Amino acid sequence: MSDERMAIEGEVSWWLADEVTPPTICNVHPVTAEFIGTGQADPSPLEPFTWLIPAHAYQCEPPSPTPGQAAVRDTASGWKLVEDHRGSTVYSTETAEAQVWEELGDLPEGYTLEAPQSPFDKWQDDQWVIDEEATAVALKRKAAKRKALMTQFSTNMIATLQNAFDLGIATETEVAALKSWKIYGVELNRVEIVGHSPLDSEWPTSPNDTWMADWLVSQGFDDPPLESFIVTE
Repeated sequence: MSDERMAIEGEVSWWLADEVTPPTICNVHPVTAEFIGTGQADPSPLEPFTWLIPAHAYQCEPPSPTPGQAAVRDTASGWKLVEDHRGSTVYSTETAEAQVWEELGDLPEGYTLEAPQSPFDKWQDDQWVIDEEATAVALKRKAAKRKALMTQFSTNMIATLQNAFDLGIATETEVAALKSWKIYGVELNRVEIVGHSPLDSEWPTSPNDTWMADWLVSQGFDDPPLESFIVTE
């Protein structure tokens, strides 16, 4: 084999030489230009001793973004680190509504990664705080619903027992129960719910708490969560 032919064949397969190491390339996303991984450049089949750098790739040192960041390639200044909250749950500081974030970069004004601790939280001074006014309103609405249902049950009990008494067929037990339910009705009516939400100790004890509890459950009032009484516009 001639020296000229050996030289040509050496140029054709130059990248197979032991001392030749393909350069590392950094691949970036075609839209966001963020770093997505490394690879190796391919040899040029037409230009000996030339490496091919594909589109959306750079021959450079790979970046080292920290968790919560992404490295973005700037053609003028190189790598820059930007916030990356994609896949994280963020919350609207206006409505506290949660959503999964899908955009690269800083969170815009009006969103936070901090989760509210209750349905009554509002965003104030860069943090969630309890909305005392909304909580008070919900407590009063819940108390009003409870009082209305208890009043309805006691009224029904009084009416049934009163009928038996008026007809002269009431037993001694029913006569005593009629008085107890009437007293309870008066005490229940005295429970104040306009200015504040009554404490547990302010609610009168019914003549039959088991029946009353069963009635409340049958009406869908089995100690419902307070957030179900939030006033919505």
